[in-house]
Amino acid sequence: MGTRLFVGNLSYNVTELELKEAFTSEGIEVRSVRLACERETGRPRGFAFVETASDDGSKQSIEKLNGRLVQGRALIVEEAQARPAPGAPRPGGTGTPPRFGSARPPGGPSGPPGGAPRFSGPAGQSPGPQRNFGPPRPPADGDRASGKVEGRRERPEKKRSSRPKPEERERGNWRWKGVLDED
Repeated sequence: MGTRLFVGNLSYNVTELELKEAFTSEGIEVRSVRLACERETGRPRGFAFVETASDDGSKQSIEKLNGRLVQGRALIVEEAQARPAPGAPRPGGTGTPPRFGSARPPGGPSGPPGGAPRFSGPAGQSPGPQRNFGPPRPPADGDRASGKVEGRRERPEKKRSSRPKPEERERGNWRWKGVLDED
C-alpha cells in the first residue's frame, strides 16, 4: 500500500503534471498528485499531496526530493499527517473554543483562569451573574427631590457665550437708551 506525502514550498506556477514528472524522473511510481487550491479564487496555495504506489517509493522520494529545486524553490517532502476527525480540534491555534455558541470539544480547555464565565450565546444572554465594569450606581433611595444623589459630582456651571445675542447685534455695538446726554 502506498503512502501519502506532503510536498511544500511549491512555486505558485507549478502544475500537477510538472510535480508528477519530478517524482517519476527519480524512478518513483506515483499513484496520484493533488495540488491544493483556494476555494474562492482557484489559485494554488503552495503545497500538494502526492500518493506513491509503495512504501519504498515514499521513503525514496523523501530522501531524493527533499530540498530539490523545482522552479527555483527547494521542495519540502515529508509524510502527510492523518486528517483529524470532523469536529475534532485542529493542532495549532489558541486553544479557545469558537466564538458563538458552539460546544466545546471534550477534553478541551475548561475556561480562562479565575473561572470567569464565557460568552456562549446571542447578544443579551449571558451565563451566570451580570458583571458591571462601570462606576457604582447610586442607591435607589437617594434624595431625588433636591436633585442631589450620594456619590455623584455636581455639574459645573455652563459657560456663557461671548457672542452677542440677536437683539445686541446692532451696528457699531451701541444702542440708544433713550437718555440724552447734556454737554
